[in-house]
Amino acid sequence: MALLKLAVRNLRRNRRRSTITLAAMIIGTVAMTCLRGFINGQQRVIIDNQVEGRMGAVQVHKRGYIANVLTSPLALDMADTPELRQKLAKIPGVVAVAPRIEFGAMLSTPDKKPQPDDGSLLPPADQGKTSFIMATAIDPQAEALVTPLRNSFIRGGKLFASVDAHDIVLNDDFARGLEVAVHPEGTPLPKVEQQLALLAPDRDGALNGENVVMGAALPSFSPGDRRIGLVPLGTAQRILRMEGRVTEYSLAVSPFDAAPRVRDAAQAALGPDFEVHTWSELMPFIGTLTNTQDFIFSVISGVFLAVVLLGIVNAMLMTVLERVREIGTMLAVGMRRVQIIQLFVMEGLVIGIVGGLLGIALGYLIVTLAGHIGIPLPAPGAAVPSVVKPFITPLYLVSALVGVPVGASLACLWPAWRASRLRPVEALQTA
Repeated sequence: MALLKLAVRNLRRNRRRSTITLAAMIIGTVAMTCLRGFINGQQRVIIDNQVEGRMGAVQVHKRGYIANVLTSPLALDMADTPELRQKLAKIPGVVAVAPRIEFGAMLSTPDKKPQPDDGSLLPPADQGKTSFIMATAIDPQAEALVTPLRNSFIRGGKLFASVDAHDIVLNDDFARGLEVAVHPEGTPLPKVEQQLALLAPDRDGALNGENVVMGAALPSFSPGDRRIGLVPLGTAQRILRMEGRVTEYSLAVSPFDAAPRVRDAAQAALGPDFEVHTWSELMPFIGTLTNTQDFIFSVISGVFLAVVLLGIVNAMLMTVLERVREIGTMLAVGMRRVQIIQLFVMEGLVIGIVGGLLGIALGYLIVTLAGHIGIPLPAPGAAVPSVVKPFITPLYLVSALVGVPVGASLACLWPAWRASRLRPVEALQTA
């Protein structure tokens, strides 16, 4: 306690240098806290858009589905029974269950003009277009519970209301490329020959189709999401000759971090004929992205910390030069060299505690305010609305409260050692 009081007195004695050092530490801590909060908010937006706006926290498939997803996943289907849904819903942590079918399809647009009476072909500009899409067949009521953000992304209309509807949802960029417009809600359907044709091969390879209209548009979640579409589950089952069958179940999980535990419980409940994956296993690139962001943050934080600590080292070295006679006097009256080191380290610890507390408090206040306001920042190549809401985790606050004072103390070791090496006789003779 005597050394602590002496350290505080020494810091207060040279207020200008202590204030400059303290300000540098506060600014560095605020910058690191704000940057960490922004990265946390950006990562949360990316994950929420994918999990709550597209795929769900956990997915259930027949064994081998993921390994063969690019070949013939329709053959790895399962019966969509109330018993199976109930078994999944009873798993602790599962909030909702949504059935789906993922399949490839073709979408054909009608000709813009009638065929000429003379049997000649229409000009290319007036002919209909056909393009390939990756379609996801969903139950709109169940899907709203598993991916609640999806409906908020819908543009120019509404998501179809039933599994047997005749309207589909297309990516807005894809629809513009095909020159397809949203069919106004509440108006009569156009004639059959003026409707879109949704075509897809069933499990046996036979091509089937139905006439549909575009009921709404969906923005892109990433640059590769142009050729996607949402189809009513019943409509897809008729086209694919898969009445009463699906290729996957998507599960909503609460709390969100319980996804691995729910995966293990679902796998145990369903047995070896099924495979269960979390969103992070199905989309590993998100984990790679967040890890890269964390690495960049670590590098930037290291630079900030190094600059601040170098400032502390410089300030303490200047203090040693100014207090040579004082140090010599303390050594001459019996203070041990290790106590000299402890004194200077304690001065750095005091600066670290005060600067860390003030910097973290100010940074937390800024991050909290920005989290309430939100920062519009769409992801590159994506058109999904994206508002970053920065936040700080308790773990980061604790680590910063411990790390900043420890770092400041370590930065004082070299100046403290230099001070302890002074010889009392030479120090006392210094002018």
